[in-house]
Amino acid sequence: MSTQSVVDAAASNPQLSVFSSQIKTAALDERLSARKIFTLFIPVNSAFSALTSPQITQLRKPAKLPPYVLGQVVASAITPARIARGGTVGTLAGGELTLAKRGPDYQVNAATVVCGNIKTANATIYVIDRVLLPPK
Repeated sequence: MSTQSVVDAAASNPQLSVFSSQIKTAALDERLSARKIFTLFIPVNSAFSALTSPQITQLRKPAKLPPYVLGQVVASAITPARIARGGTVGTLAGGELTLAKRGPDYQVNAATVVCGNIKTANATIYVIDRVLLPPK
């Protein structure tokens, strides 16, 4: 993955296919491939099964998808040490994500990092167990 763009790396992982598809549907693949040094928090496919019907409907609206995807993107490289320090970081959608370490678990908002600090050619990926929904 270290030689692939973050978009290609995510697309090559079958466990990230739902979010990878959302990147393309939101027409953000070129923007994220061109961007340098950022962090992307990607929900694993199974996380989407926990969404309610209204939540899924909201994410399918064309106007909601780009802000949702960009709400998972931080414009800097986030390290595990940075997550452990806690606090908030801004997203490309203009929102904030809360970082924390609770026991052995690294967390972003209410999501737990299941795999992280994955380097790609232009970003760092953290795979999380929940979908980070945009504020209503």
